[in-house]
Amino acid sequence: MKKRSFMLFLFAPILILASCSSEDKSVTANEKKYISSIQKKEVYEIQQPAKVNIARGSIINNMNNALNINEIERGLMNLSVNHFSTDKFYMQEGQYLEEKMISQWLSRKTDEGIGLNPAIETRSDNVLEDEKKYPLILSHVLEQNFINKENNKVEGLSIAISLNEFYDIRVSDANGLIYTGQVKVDQNDDDINDVKNYGKEVAKRILEDIRKNEKYPRVPIYLTLYQESNINDIIPGIFLAETFIPKDTDTITKWFDIDKKHYIFPSDALYSLDQNMYNKLLIFKEDIQGGFKHLNPKIMGKLRYEDGKLTDINLEIHVPLVNDIELIGLLQLTSTKINTILFDYIPITIRVIDQKQDVGIVLWDPTEKQIFASPI
Repeated sequence: MKKRSFMLFLFAPILILASCSSEDKSVTANEKKYISSIQKKEVYEIQQPAKVNIARGSIINNMNNALNINEIERGLMNLSVNHFSTDKFYMQEGQYLEEKMISQWLSRKTDEGIGLNPAIETRSDNVLEDEKKYPLILSHVLEQNFINKENNKVEGLSIAISLNEFYDIRVSDANGLIYTGQVKVDQNDDDINDVKNYGKEVAKRILEDIRKNEKYPRVPIYLTLYQESNINDIIPGIFLAETFIPKDTDTITKWFDIDKKHYIFPSDALYSLDQNMYNKLLIFKEDIQGGFKHLNPKIMGKLRYEDGKLTDINLEIHVPLVNDIELIGLLQLTSTKINTILFDYIPITIRVIDQKQDVGIVLWDPTEKQIFASPI
């Protein structure tokens, strides 16, 4: 990566006070409360010395790509703040669910009751078709621990159950020949999410196994279902549902749906969901491309929506072989044109990328009401 730190003095933080439009004045009390909750970013302190999840190797083998691994780990931690306060608890990677236990859960059901994935009820001479007919659904179980800062004891567990939307098949026959393929788990055209329903049934057994094992502390458990995206998707999967089990409870009484989704720009899905935001991003894209036609910048992004409302914008500007002077100008233009897509309460991160390496960054901080731009 090119060393550009010598140029940092050229970029003091750019302070831009967001103006109030007529639409802002009509913001309701509920919207103000919602905006406040977005601005408040709660982050756990990690218990030191930091420990690696004892099943770390398992998650790498079980989940289909790094995108889903990062999302389930970060997402579980972010969802846990609603139950385990960042002021009261340290966060620690899971120290109880061992690879052996996770492996048993991921195996197919047997007559002895081992395994939580569907059994192949009737076998044929075609092993690949058998796998397609009875796809594996459960892909991983992730654990995080929450430690009381005062007594240094584990007083909370969070569990994410990862589920396949698509089952990537790799199976061998009796002669050792390997067959590969893929099948969608939920093949029905109804409005019922079979993956989610299967996850809820699996969760009962996982909770039962944890509660009856004396090794696990008898503490409250936050439990959520995560559905992986396809292996070649450029956005991660989604969290489907959540529940909370008090320390003196062994059963799940109620589930709550989670509506947090990522959308890619440009995409038909984003256009259908939020045409106004899509058009703003399109204007921003055209302004940047128009200012640096000779670099032919490629602009793409990922937006997060929670309960149908935009909460986060991440954009990438790809400019291969950009030189130092061009980078200065590009960061300056981006800092100016960010007003096209700026909202008071939504954080924006724009990365400038040269051949897969970050060379510059522009940030809109909704809390400080500032735009920061700097080469890297």
